[in-house]
Amino acid sequence: MKAITTILFILAVGCLAIYAICIYISALCKSRNPGISSLKEKREIALEGLAVIWTQRQKEESSPKKDEGEARKEPEKKQSGTHTPDTVSFRDPDLNTFYIENVRNKAGFPHGARQVAEGILEILDREGDCPSVVNTHGEIEASMEMGAYNRLARVTLREHAFDTAREMLCLIDPGPMTPMAIIAALGHDLGKIPAYRQHLYSLGDHPVISVTILDKIPGFSEMPNRGDIITAIRDHHRKPIDFFSIKLKEADQEARKKELARNFSLGDTRTGRESTSREEEPPKRAASAGRETIFWDDENKTEGRKRKGKPKEVEIPWYNGKAILQEIAGRINKVDEGRWEAFSMVNGYVYIQVGLLWSVAKKVARMNGDPSVLIADTDDELRANILYSIVERLKTEENAIARGLIRDGYFSAPFVVSMQDGTVHSKASYVPFNLEAFGMLTSELESQKYGKVREIVDVTPKW
Repeated sequence: MKAITTILFILAVGCLAIYAICIYISALCKSRNPGISSLKEKREIALEGLAVIWTQRQKEESSPKKDEGEARKEPEKKQSGTHTPDTVSFRDPDLNTFYIENVRNKAGFPHGARQVAEGILEILDREGDCPSVVNTHGEIEASMEMGAYNRLARVTLREHAFDTAREMLCLIDPGPMTPMAIIAALGHDLGKIPAYRQHLYSLGDHPVISVTILDKIPGFSEMPNRGDIITAIRDHHRKPIDFFSIKLKEADQEARKKELARNFSLGDTRTGRESTSREEEPPKRAASAGRETIFWDDENKTEGRKRKGKPKEVEIPWYNGKAILQEIAGRINKVDEGRWEAFSMVNGYVYIQVGLLWSVAKKVARMNGDPSVLIADTDDELRANILYSIVERLKTEENAIARGLIRDGYFSAPFVVSMQDGTVHSKASYVPFNLEAFGMLTSELESQKYGKVREIVDVTPKW
C-alpha cells in the first residue's frame, strides 16, 4: 500500500513539472515576440501592414544579384502589360503627322505592312526633297509643257507622295486594302530620286526603279499582295485594267491637278510670264498632211500606241466654246515654212489638226484659271477623253462639228488629202468643222489662202 502511494505521488509531481515547463516555454516565447497571441486569439491587421510586408518581399526577391535582377526585369514588364513607347520618328514634321494618323498603331495594319511603310517613309524623309517630276530621255513627263513642268517641279517628291496617298485613301473604302493603298501611293515615284536613278540606271522608266527599291525594303517581298502593288506602280502611267491599279492612277492624276492649281499663280511672279515656257510657244506643225496628225482615230490609236475602247466624256469645267472657236479662227489657212494646222475648203468645211485643238484647249483652260488639263500631256487616255468631251460639246452646244464627216464615239476622222501635183496623203486625221461656226464666209477664207494650202484640191473621208 505504501508503495502504491509513493508511485502516485511521483506521477503527480511529474505532471506538475511538465505543466510548469510548458508555462515557462510559453512565457519565454511571448517575451521574445509580443505580437504573437494564442492560437484561439483573433487579431485585426491593417491593409497597410500587409502592403509593407509585400513590398518588403518584392524588395528582397529583386535584390540578390544584379545580373539576375536584369534578367527578370523585362519579363516582369511584359507580364504587367507595360507598353514600350514607339521610337519611330522622322525629321519632317508633316511626315511624322502622316505616320501617326495613318500608319502607327492602326488597327488592320499588319506588322509586316507597317514595316514596309516605315521603310518608304524613311526614304522619303531622307531623299524626298527632290522635284516630283523628271524630264530625262524616255520619261513621260518630258513631253509636258515647260510651264506645267516648272510648276510641278516646285512640288517635292515627298509632297507628291503624301498628296497621292491622301487621294488614294479617298478613293478606296477603309479596310484590308488600306495598307497596300498607302504603300503603293507612297512608293509609286521612288524611282525619281536622283541617287537611285544613278545607281539603278534606266531610260525613262521610273516605275520599274520604284519597284526595285521597294523590293529592297525589309518585309515587302513577304507581303501577300506584293504583286498587286507592283502591277499598280508599273501601270500608273499606262492604261491599267484592274481595280487597284486604276485607283492608283486616278489618285496620281487628282494629286497632280491640285498641285498644278496650287502653283499655277506662281508662274507670273518674276518678270511677267515665264519667257522660256513651252506653253507660250506655238504648237508644232507638221511638214505635210501625211505627218501632221497626233491621233489616228480610225484605228482608235493615240500617238501610235493602240488604245482599248473608245474615249468617254469627262468633266471640263474650264470649257468655253466661243473662245475655242475664236482661237482656231486665227489659225485657219495659215502656213509656216510649208506647214499648216487648219485649212478650209469651198465645200464649207474646215479641217483642224487634232494637235491644234489640243493646243487651243490648253490655252483656254489656262485663261479660265484651270491648269489641270496640262497633266493630260503625259496621259494619252486622259487627253483623248478631254478632246472627245470638247468635240461633243462643240457638236451639241455650238453646232460647230460637221457631224456627217465624223463617226459617233470619235473626236476626229481619217481623210485622204489630194494635192495639185498628184501627191495623196492617205493617213491624215482631222476634226471637221462647219465653216459657219467661225462667223466667216467661204470666199473670205479662200481669199486668205497661200502657199501649200492653195495646192489642196480634194479632201475625202476615208471611212
